[in-house]
Amino acid sequence: VTLSVVTPATPIMGGPVPVVAPGTGAGAGIVSVPAGTPAGVYTIDYNLCENLNPTNCDPATITVTVAPPAIVANDDTYGPVNGYVGDPNVGNAFTNDQLNGAQVNPAEVTLTVTTPATPIMGGPVPSVNPATGVVSVPAGTPAGVYTIDYNLCENLNPTNCDPATITVTVVPPAIVANDDTY
Repeated sequence: VTLSVVTPATPIMGGPVPVVAPGTGAGAGIVSVPAGTPAGVYTIDYNLCENLNPTNCDPATITVTVAPPAIVANDDTYGPVNGYVGDPNVGNAFTNDQLNGAQVNPAEVTLTVTTPATPIMGGPVPSVNPATGVVSVPAGTPAGVYTIDYNLCENLNPTNCDPATITVTVVPPAIVANDDTY
């Protein structure tokens, strides 16, 4: 028999698609899914014809479902951080987050802050850099417990997301009032 592709799979977001090897022989009919194929359902229409009687053909459709990889954004807890001096790098939210079972590569995900930290007495608040995952506490941040909610999404499959919360405990600096004698 000879396999010939009638309609190849349609790309999703311009990405690679599953393919079936055409022709005859041992490799014909093997379906493969290239790395980086976006999640979705792909169809490939093909014809299978007998070599001895080339007009003896039958059409068929291959359906391939590509699932997105697991994405896990884990909650983070940092502190205590001295709010008087602050800290430009109390930790990195990406450190414990995973995509497809491995630590996330910032180039493959998008971090979106869904609820920023709430100011206390109008002061500055801890924040997370969406590009790097670095959590920082500005100098002069009032003492308290701050939370930042974020959503971590895979760039290849933008609806493949997981939420998490960053909690930062900011403490006041040590203050010492010594007795005076005059």
